[in-house]
Amino acid sequence: MTVSRRAIAASLCAAALVPRQVWAQPASGISDDGARVEQLADNVFAILHEDATDEWPHGNTGVIVGRRSVFVIDSCYLPSRARADIALIRRITDKPVSKLATTHWHLDHNFGAIAYREAFPRVEVIAERETARWIELNQMYWQRLSTAPGSARRAALQQVQAELERGTNEAGEPLTAQERVSRTANIAHRQNELSELETVRIVTPNRFFDGRLNLNFEGVRIEMRDWGPANSPHDVTFWLPRQRVLFTGDILVQSPLPYTGASWPVHWAPVLRQIEQIPIDYLVPGHGPVMRDHGYTRAVRVLMETALERVEALVRAGRTLAQVQEELNLDDIRAQVTVWTSADVSEADWTYMRRTLAERAFMGLRGQGAR
Repeated sequence: MTVSRRAIAASLCAAALVPRQVWAQPASGISDDGARVEQLADNVFAILHEDATDEWPHGNTGVIVGRRSVFVIDSCYLPSRARADIALIRRITDKPVSKLATTHWHLDHNFGAIAYREAFPRVEVIAERETARWIELNQMYWQRLSTAPGSARRAALQQVQAELERGTNEAGEPLTAQERVSRTANIAHRQNELSELETVRIVTPNRFFDGRLNLNFEGVRIEMRDWGPANSPHDVTFWLPRQRVLFTGDILVQSPLPYTGASWPVHWAPVLRQIEQIPIDYLVPGHGPVMRDHGYTRAVRVLMETALERVEALVRAGRTLAQVQEELNLDDIRAQVTVWTSADVSEADWTYMRRTLAERAFMGLRGQGAR
């Protein structure tokens, strides 16, 4: 059975074929054919992206314009998209980017850093200390894993090419005209991805922090906080108290489901409870639309807390991991969140999210590593 790009983004492995996320309506204001800009305050913006391929997303990007230069949060996945983001930023301001920071190590939030280094050679690249090492290590790993002869990414590309050539899908059913168009686009996007991964230069952060880093960035207060394990081992938020804008990285994702494949739910749940207390006007998740309140924060927190409670009950009953993954039922929680019951969420997506959350909770609750 295949799984969607959301499963891929969570587990950093090969994925199956699903339509790319596209905008339902043309974006107003500053945009291009792969992203749109939303203004959150006089000098604060979010760049919301379409997916890089049918398998892999781009993270959201934050843009803060200071008196003399620009502070960017997360540089997305592919350098080509980051270069396009720089072009969008230049439509906002002619000031250079002086600082580039990242929310966590996942590649869809920082592989594009080379585009900023090339455009702005003196840019300061900021990351939590351990995250900085994981960025460098995992970018090298992903680059070599993806581009090796016979890699899973090359095999997935060949599968799509073969389906298009023979005119049938994996089940042998004839492709519709729309499916042919979709596969043709998917092939182009995947070929471009492999081409970029083969040649991309890895950028290592050159400024590190532990716990918190508060900056007066040219008149804008930016409070960076490492919350520790949540979606990743170190998740950093960026809080602008005067503008009441919060960038959460993948602590919050609506794509449409949260990413749970490599998460830390025992810690994630209390992190979400604390984030709910931050008095926002705008919240920019790692993926998904800009939010104006904590409704979705609460929804994800309830999902985590309920999963932990139910998994612990199953553990106390002596269930194995396989049994926990089968028996954990979160359908009642799903029914409370409209986006999780929409046509954009397949049963395969929901099952993957539920089973990986069950696994991570099972291990974390028992002190087996996924704390």
